[in-house]
Amino acid sequence: MQGKVPARQSIPDLPSITMLLSVVLIWAGSFIFIKIGLREIPPITLALLRFAVAFPILAIISLTDKKKKKVKIAWRKNFYSFTALALTGSTLLYIFQFYSLKFLTAAAGAIIINTTVIFMALFSVAFLKESLNKKMFLGILLAFSGVFMVMSGGSLGFFRFEPLEFIGGILMILSAFCWAVYSVLSKKVLQVYSPLTTNAIVFGLGTLYLVPLSLTESPLEALLHASWLSWLSVLYLAILSSALAYVLWSKALARLDMAKVGVFLYGIPALTMILSNTFLGEAITPIEISGLTLVISGVYLTETG
Repeated sequence: MQGKVPARQSIPDLPSITMLLSVVLIWAGSFIFIKIGLREIPPITLALLRFAVAFPILAIISLTDKKKKKVKIAWRKNFYSFTALALTGSTLLYIFQFYSLKFLTAAAGAIIINTTVIFMALFSVAFLKESLNKKMFLGILLAFSGVFMVMSGGSLGFFRFEPLEFIGGILMILSAFCWAVYSVLSKKVLQVYSPLTTNAIVFGLGTLYLVPLSLTESPLEALLHASWLSWLSVLYLAILSSALAYVLWSKALARLDMAKVGVFLYGIPALTMILSNTFLGEAITPIEISGLTLVISGVYLTETG
């Protein structure tokens, strides 16, 4: 007799809340460690190290996943799909994100990355023929108003952008766009392969595609002179942010509805703001607080719309 699949809970229990709060703390802290790592390690090289360490960990976890779908990986048939996922979900995503954080504060980056939800809504309108109602339109307008406010770098003049901060903001928006594309493309692949297997493959191919790009940064010279703090950043990003947080997130999703889980993500930018002020000395400006409020409000309206 087969065991029944446990029903998802309507109210988060203590283990679920603990897992989700751990994920929020880890992902908020990742912006801090990215900033620390970028002091000595070039962006593409830092991304390469992150996935080179995370890939074997996630691969081992996926092999021991008792709930994984028992299917053989059809490399010839799915290679282009996996490549598209690797480029959008790891390679290009983190090249844009890491270069962005050379020009933005950690808090600003954590705020702007939330535009992923906006792009996913726009994809639904463009490709799934869903309607753009007034609530969604207002949400998109509020979110991008908040993004442009944050990109102004604290200037009272709404469109008086500093060139480097403007470039950083555009790069972070591109990173959010890549994650939205990855989220859409992964739906079809996840109908065949388990999330752990899919992400292990994405991490592996993403690492492979980062290797030739990292050669443009003279990575060996940077790594030979990297301090223990930079290597600590690599381990944090690989083990905690990429491997552990993903497993905890997947377990939480198995216990709760996505809507209830997603609410916790709203806390990441605010927590990043506090951590960046505490550990990096980055000022918390009224413009960033206002921008955060607009972005979160816009994302909420777009999701519920």
